[in-house]
Amino acid sequence: MKVLLRTLFFSVALTTTVFGQQFDLQNLSVFNNIHTNYGNAVADYDLDGDLDVFIVAYKASTPKDRTSWSRLLNNRNSTLEDDIQFSGPLAREAYNNDWGLSLGASWGDFNNDEYPDLLIANQNTTELYQNMQDGTFKNITATSNIESCASCNNAGGLWWDFNNDGFLDLYLYFLDTKNKLYKNNGDGTFTLTDNALGLNDPSRTWSCLPIDANNDGWLDIYVVNDFGLSKFYVNNNGASFTEATKAYNLENKGCGMGSTIGDYNNDGIFDIYVTNIAESLVNPLFKGTSTNIFENTTLQQKVGNGNFGWGTNFFDADNDGDQDLYVVNGHEDLHYKNVFFKNLLTEGENFFENWSNASKANGMANGMSTEVFDYNNDGYLDILVSNTNDKPYLYKNTTAQSNAWVQINLKGTTVNKNAVGSKVKAYVKDNTLHRFHHGASIMGQSIKPVHFGLGTAKKIDSISVSWPNGTKEVIYNIATNQKITITEQQGMTFGDNYVPTEEEEEEEEGEKDIQEDLPTNLSVNTMPNPFSNFIDFHIESNSLETSEIVIEIFTLNGIRIEKIVDTKPEDLNKWTKRWQPNATNTSLTPGIYFYNISYNNQRKIGKLVFTP
Repeated sequence: MKVLLRTLFFSVALTTTVFGQQFDLQNLSVFNNIHTNYGNAVADYDLDGDLDVFIVAYKASTPKDRTSWSRLLNNRNSTLEDDIQFSGPLAREAYNNDWGLSLGASWGDFNNDEYPDLLIANQNTTELYQNMQDGTFKNITATSNIESCASCNNAGGLWWDFNNDGFLDLYLYFLDTKNKLYKNNGDGTFTLTDNALGLNDPSRTWSCLPIDANNDGWLDIYVVNDFGLSKFYVNNNGASFTEATKAYNLENKGCGMGSTIGDYNNDGIFDIYVTNIAESLVNPLFKGTSTNIFENTTLQQKVGNGNFGWGTNFFDADNDGDQDLYVVNGHEDLHYKNVFFKNLLTEGENFFENWSNASKANGMANGMSTEVFDYNNDGYLDILVSNTNDKPYLYKNTTAQSNAWVQINLKGTTVNKNAVGSKVKAYVKDNTLHRFHHGASIMGQSIKPVHFGLGTAKKIDSISVSWPNGTKEVIYNIATNQKITITEQQGMTFGDNYVPTEEEEEEEEGEKDIQEDLPTNLSVNTMPNPFSNFIDFHIESNSLETSEIVIEIFTLNGIRIEKIVDTKPEDLNKWTKRWQPNATNTSLTPGIYFYNISYNNQRKIGKLVFTP
């Protein structure tokens, strides 16, 4: 009863909260010479802990016109400064070449040296710049075998590991010619694949999203096209791609432009949102389902009208545990306010509400691309918008609620360095939150931490990472309100575990007493604990189902060192499973370990102490 009353009080408190000013437009002097922009992207290019910004100038770049320069803005302690080494005349070797108009920018660490490299997509060429680790970049387009297009519009590039070899490949998309797929050879060069392995879409592509829609461990791709059908392609184990748009119910016949991936209903299945010209065709929200076939829920969720839509992002603006939605729009003389859709899932509703005016992120310039990132390291995501007829908008998040958060930097060792393509889960109280790590947006791609809003949670029970190669790691008992790093095969290599105060310990004990009075299908006792040679898991369940039970043992850093699979005897409610580390050649050092036991949709986590 106490648990029920607490839940009801929490729900009422949320629904009566007044949503005040959430964003504050920043008047930054560094934007004064930046005008007429298309793509943008963020990454910590100098590895100083702050996310830096690259903004693409649409004009043909000339030495004397500073407004024509694309800009690399170095974030120094939450202050954006123009990095003249890259933004000025040194950005390109020769200005007498006709580079044409610029469109997109994509950060991707193609050589796995931890330093983000940059692809710039232009009207008449494609440029790949290698990060030289000293604050400078080198144009390696020719030596890397990336072929420029002398008379086409390259809208952007997608970095992804389509063949799971640990190196980021490159998918170039165009507005007036067939798209191209380059395979990363792992030696600083790329190979252009024949017919892009089936991805040589000839349509007008503004954005594309990598997503493992059928959960087979291979990244599929959704190609968002203007003036035609957007197309979904299934990855055939890295060897080729098959168009399956209709089969997955991802048909969008409008003027597709921007796109984003999220899990708006917290069901663990990723959803896709696409922007169109809403006056002719509303923006579709494709809800992922357990059958892998998407369902169009635009009308139910009330997010169809994004006006003349371009960039869009799913993100948890107020850190309340559900993902909100942002859409920028505008075209020439058609001026519309940008749209902020507040997700009301945490408030107990199953739809979004248009809170554009209340959010004050509703600028009226002709917006093109947008990115959300924590530029001032306060735990709340801010919004960057590139405009074609005004300087960029940077909206500082000023949400009043003091909700908890965590930001996770992923670091690959056998997979690509930034672990693009990973799936991350955060277990908090009775909720499980899901994120797909990819960074792609319209005319851009970013390298940034995975962000979770955690509501009123005081700790994170566990974080699970499914790496692109199919392996999985779990870390337990993590403190909130911090940035952490999870390194493949090493667990949490930077960050703090949760240490409760005396009051929190008393509260946890009280909640534990309440929970013990509730019916459960699974209970676990461990004996002896501490242990030396063996430990017995005494397991009890009042479920009559015969099903597999899985026992996993983890280190404090979340590295799984043992997995035991057993079957519950059909006629027994109690049984024992013994673990002998020596029998499985599992080497243990003295200390604390965790077990995770799963059976019949039930889960128990506990502590083990090894004392040889």
